[in-house]
Amino acid sequence: MSENVGNSDFVNSYGNSSGFGKDSMVPEEIANRFNWGAFFLNWIWGIGNKVYFALFALLFAFIPFLGGIVCLGFSIWLGFVGNKLAWQNKQWESLEEFERIQKIWTNVGLILFFTCIILSIIIPTSITIHSR
Repeated sequence: MSENVGNSDFVNSYGNSSGFGKDSMVPEEIANRFNWGAFFLNWIWGIGNKVYFALFALLFAFIPFLGGIVCLGFSIWLGFVGNKLAWQNKQWESLEEFERIQKIWTNVGLILFFTCIILSIIIPTSITIHSR
């Protein structure tokens, strides 16, 4: 796995181009890969990866119906561009470290997603059983 380093003026102390915003050369290995951590944990992932405009998801989260649609669209968009934004906005030691951390975000997102699905089935079921 090689890292694409652009202009030598844009190389951080780790020897790669991460953390220089739009001047960062995003490695091909991650450039077009969907970021499930960004999708599932949008605004939380944004804080952890210095993609602060992901906090806009919070603004729409409390608007009934329309907010849910906007948040879903925003999450899908973040999933598609998440790797690029995280690489550009935060300095990473290496591509391997980046991939390891993004995998953790993905795993946490999946755990929370499936926990919510299971709880959304268990809680209404238990309420129905206890109300009889």
